[in-house]
Amino acid sequence: MHSDSSSRPLLADRLLAVAACGRADAYYRLARMVARVLVSVRLRQQEKWRSLARQLAESPGVEDRLVMQAIGWLRRGQLIPAAS
Repeated sequence: MHSDSSSRPLLADRLLAVAACGRADAYYRLARMVARVLVSVRLRQQEKWRSLARQLAESPGVEDRLVMQAIGWLRRGQLIPAAS
């Protein structure tokens, strides 16, 4: 896989195409990817992950409520600390 910026949109497009004709929970899985980027300082520092999360979040299938559910799931699993 190439590390240039032209490959990033292709990844988001491929993930969204698979979600459109895939499993029933495909958009929730993509929302979990977005949530992981949002809650991880390390991932937010890398442009490739920010860009991917932005592109996925712009999809109508990756709804805000799904991202919020995914953040809640991460917190319940204690993968991230709860906000104080």
